[in-house]
Amino acid sequence: MAKYFLLLFLLASCYSVKIANKQLNKAQETYPEATAKKCALWYPCEPFKSVSDSSEYKLWIQQVDSLNELKIDTLIKFDTVVKYSLITDCQKLVIKYRDIIRKYPVIHDTIYKIDNAKLISMTIERDKALIDRAKYEVKYKVFLKISFWLLLFLILFIAYVIKRKLY
Repeated sequence: MAKYFLLLFLLASCYSVKIANKQLNKAQETYPEATAKKCALWYPCEPFKSVSDSSEYKLWIQQVDSLNELKIDTLIKFDTVVKYSLITDCQKLVIKYRDIIRKYPVIHDTIYKIDNAKLISMTIERDKALIDRAKYEVKYKVFLKISFWLLLFLILFIAYVIKRKLY
């Protein structure tokens, strides 16, 4: 009777993953604020990484630069101005600048937030997998050695049996 009691005590005192998940779910249902605070304390958010998509902006800058490269009749210090065609050219240029400035592109920023709890969980799983891999690698090497010696023994045994039958 004492053995059964000891066995029952040992089985009841095991704290498995299933029991832990049940307790966490119960705590989440009854005290969600406390659970959230504990999770934030244990697994704080990582600083975010942002990436800007500036391809449209670069294209817009190229358009503005192309307007600056337009050749308009320029006056040198000692030139005499016969016609006032410069004013009409400036108006065209101003209109082009206004059109391009109205087309100023929106720059989209992509923000990546790193979930630290998920990262830690995946790290733990990876570490367990690496430990299992090392364990199975050792077993594989032992199996190879045993297989080699067993194969060598079988070949020698078959050779011995064949020689014995020949004589």
